[in-house]
Amino acid sequence: MAMNRRIVLSTVAFVMSIFVNRAGDLNAQERLNFAYIAPNAGSSSVLWVAKDAGLFKKHGLDVNVIYIEGTPKALMALFAGELQLVAGTGPAVASAKVRGADVSMVMGFEVFLPYYLIATPGIRTVEDLKGKVGADHSAATSADFAMRLGLRNIGLDPERDVSLRVVGATNLRMLAMQQNQAQFTVISTTELEQAHKMGFNVLVDLASKHIPYPHSGLITSEKLLHEKHDAMLRFARATVEAIHFFKTRKAQTIAILKKYAKTDPATLDTAYNYMKGAIPDLPYPTLEGMKTIVADMARTRPELAKVDASTMVDSSIVKAVDEEGFLKKLK
Repeated sequence: MAMNRRIVLSTVAFVMSIFVNRAGDLNAQERLNFAYIAPNAGSSSVLWVAKDAGLFKKHGLDVNVIYIEGTPKALMALFAGELQLVAGTGPAVASAKVRGADVSMVMGFEVFLPYYLIATPGIRTVEDLKGKVGADHSAATSADFAMRLGLRNIGLDPERDVSLRVVGATNLRMLAMQQNQAQFTVISTTELEQAHKMGFNVLVDLASKHIPYPHSGLITSEKLLHEKHDAMLRFARATVEAIHFFKTRKAQTIAILKKYAKTDPATLDTAYNYMKGAIPDLPYPTLEGMKTIVADMARTRPELAKVDASTMVDSSIVKAVDEEGFLKKLK
């Protein structure tokens, strides 16, 4: 009898362990590594909100948020399998795609070029820029694209009329200007207030031209999009909910931005108000913006004029969330 009792108890314990393990499996959250590429409060900061407001967790995801300076570096980590998602810019996607990489922009957080070409106080005219040093970001970044576009827009050749020096992210570029190591750079709309406080003036307002451009969006590979389709859909739902949270809970959102952003906290209110209007409720990636990049690339590489920009974007997960009426449930 004692032996039978031990057998029964052992059997019960074994069965219970199976149920516990299965329950654990059901409750387990899929882990994703995600990187953002700018230390400033830009439009991709809605994903900071998704993390800190618990929205990723709500949708069954354990998302590890990492900062990597610049989209090209972040994409290298994506290709190496260290990341599954990157909040980055269009030029690096286009550049990688034409070299045969498996990469697509699957969401669009900011779909127009939001840049200004700014200069130190002593520079007032286009002629003053000639021979001066520009603080640039690395190749295939939005800042580099905007720098060259802005210079051509005012009749200057970025290769001949000025000296562009790779410095890095916006905060480093403005620091170089403060120290007179450079006399001009480009900044996005969310950094404009800080630039004014530092005494810099705007020479070219590219933002007002509303040039279609994938300035900020979510990037992954088609392989991951299919292999982790359910997780990607949940990430999309969490992102749409984060955008809604961002737009309807200002105080909580500003508190989250203060945690991550490396800019003057006093400028976050202005940045927030801009982003609230700029970020679409449903973040479809911009095909027209990718066409802008391909056209610019073809200026120096004519063979790229035939590249199909539609291969660089994939709207499937945003479309799925749209068609299931998820956004309407939040309102």
